[in-house]
Order: sequence, then structure tokens, then C-alpha cells
Amino acid sequence: MTQERISRDLALERIRHHIHDHARHVQDLPLMDCLGLLSAQDLFAVHSTPSEPRSTVDGFALASQATRQATAEAPTEFTVNGQIRPSTIAPPPLEPGQAVSILTGGPLPAGADCVVTSESVTLAGSILKVPRVVVPQEHVRAVGSDLKAGTRIVRRGEDLTSPVLAALAVSGAIRAKAYRAPKVLALALGNELDALDAAPAPGHMPADNLLLVAGLLRQRNVADVTADVCANNLGEIGRRLGTDDYQSIITTGGTGPGQRDFIMQAALEAGFKPLFTGLTLIPGKSMFAAVRGNTLLLALPGTPWAVFALMHALVLPAMCWLRGRTLPVPGLILARTSLLPGGPQLGWERLVPCTVSAVGAELHALPLLDRTREARLDMLQAQGLLIVSDKAETGELLPMIPIWENRRGHRLD
Repeated sequence: MTQERISRDLALERIRHHIHDHARHVQDLPLMDCLGLLSAQDLFAVHSTPSEPRSTVDGFALASQATRQATAEAPTEFTVNGQIRPSTIAPPPLEPGQAVSILTGGPLPAGADCVVTSESVTLAGSILKVPRVVVPQEHVRAVGSDLKAGTRIVRRGEDLTSPVLAALAVSGAIRAKAYRAPKVLALALGNELDALDAAPAPGHMPADNLLLVAGLLRQRNVADVTADVCANNLGEIGRRLGTDDYQSIITTGGTGPGQRDFIMQAALEAGFKPLFTGLTLIPGKSMFAAVRGNTLLLALPGTPWAVFALMHALVLPAMCWLRGRTLPVPGLILARTSLLPGGPQLGWERLVPCTVSAVGAELHALPLLDRTREARLDMLQAQGLLIVSDKAETGELLPMIPIWENRRGHRLD
């Protein structure tokens, strides 16, 4: 097969178009089961919240107009009749000269338009004395002051977060339509690789790429991830790729041109058709993507740094689309750098790890370019991946992929 190297942007477009053209499964779920999923439709408030005026304090509900002549020397008097609780349904209307005791959250009866606090008035038996003019709507939550009927609470493709679900519940919804989270199979290819819980053995090493892949997916709310080691032979790889139980299969290793690199041949024999067979991107030039029906195969090289970079640059945006999001997350942001690493060859891009700091209204990126230190530190410390093209110049704003999981807060010693 002739290798076709394409840009990172074009690769993302091909992945997005494939996912867009294949329907994602929509579930109608109770609100409690929707947490962490994405909404499959625009959702609106069913009714106003509150649906009737309610008190914001413990006190007395009354008609404000009756207090228009009230003073400390000549307070307006009301006869208190009964009590309203938050659970009270359709309290009886007030007669002129009447007030009613009301608890926080209680519905105002007809004839009342305000609430006075218990500590601001005097109660002697059933006679309430109000020593000042009370304005309408004082200490009252008006109808729709939380949410008005018809207000859009969430758009299709947005997160069903806890505040969103709480707003849906209080506005009258009990269920919501959500995209089903994708099931993902992560395979680390290599005869030298052992499962993470295996005892150490000579010539073997733990499949750490599985932690990189599965961990980053789960941090992005892709929780249904099966991670496993796969022997590096054509038959076994083909067998593992033959499953239709997953919306995506992510492999690490075996993408090179060597005689022991089987993933492309195994994918073709398993019925996958390539979306692209290489990238004009460093690291990751040998990555490819292929599809079979609704299954998306993303084949990454085996170098941990390449896996880390490509997960953020291509795999995580693809997972966002598979989850139902209309835009990938995290999106690119701009950062300025005063130290520009060597640019890639003509027409290529390079992903450069960096730390990030705020300088005024700008983000400044400091590339991690010290090649004498341990390579694994780039993954531990990087807060972003600068996208450096062959046209990039020192001091200009460069697109950057943020790595939010590495943004550490202040340490409390």
C-alpha cells in the first residue's frame, strides 16, 4: 500500500467526518444516570422555577399596600392567621388586614406580595405590628427568578454536568436523551510487554502505554476502556482487531516499516479501510487511522512520548466527537514563546512540550528543550504542546494544545 502522509488538521477532519456520518447511539436515561454524558438534544426548562412566588426568609406574608402609612410610632396592625410551610399546597388567600406566618420557601398566598422578617416586627398573641413601610416583592422569590419556562439549559453536544442536571430536575424534567459513551479497546503490541500486574521477568517490561491511553481517556469521561497486551504476531493482532464490540480500538506499537510491524497488514485483513496512512507530524509520522463500519481504529507508534503527544493531538479530540461533542476538547489556545525550537521540514509540524505562565493578558510558553535530562520528565511537566510549523517565528503567537492534567495547584506544606 502506498503511504499517504497528511497534515494533523486534515487527519482530524477525516476522523470527524467519519464519526459524523455514522450515527451514535442515543439513550433515554433518568437524570441521575446522565452525569458525565453529553446531551443528544437541546433541552429547555419545562416550567418556571419557582412556579409561584415563595418566601426567602422566615417571617410573615402580607399585603405591602396596607403598610403605606406605617411608622415606628403608629405601626400597621395585622391579624395573623395560620402558617405556610414549603410543602403547603395552594394556601388560602388573605383577607384584608390579615397576615400569615411563613417559613423560608413557603408559597405566598393570594393577597400577599411581600414578607417581613420575624425580627423586624412585633407579635403579641395573634396581633402583628409592622413599624415601617414595606415594599412589594420584599423577601420574595418571583416566578421564574431561578429559571423561566422555555429557557435553554443545555445545547446538543454539551456536557450534562451536575448543575445542568439539577436545573433540569428543578424545572420539571425527569429524564434526558444522552449519547452513549463509547466503548474503547486499548492494545499494547509487543512480545516484550507484560500486563501491568505481572511479576517482573527478564527481557520483559510493563505495558506502560496502556496507562497513558486508558488514563487519558478516563480523565475525559471515556470510562469504558478495556486495556490489554497483544502479542506481536499477525494472527493474534488480526484476531483482536476482528471484534465489533467497540466503537474505537487504539493500538500502540507496530506502525513502522519493519518486517515485525504487523498492525497495518492485520487491519487490512480484518476489513479496515484507511482514513490516512501517515502524518506530516513529529512525533507521529507513522500513525494511521482506519475504519470498519462504526469502528474507528487509531494506530499509534509505541514510543511513550509519541503516544502521549498523539493522544492529546488526535485521539482525545476523536473521543470527544465519539462522545457526541460538536467541538473537540481541549481546543487550541494561543501562547507566545521567546524561545523557538528548531522548525520541522517544509510542510510539516512538530509538537513541542512546554510549561505555561500568564504574563498580563497573554500566555507565555517555555519549551522543554533540554535533551540531557530524563525524557520522561517532558510528560510529567508539560502543560501544553506547542504546534510549531516550518513557518513559525520567534516571539509570535503559536497554537498550543493545553494539557490540563499537568496544571498543578499550590502545594500546602
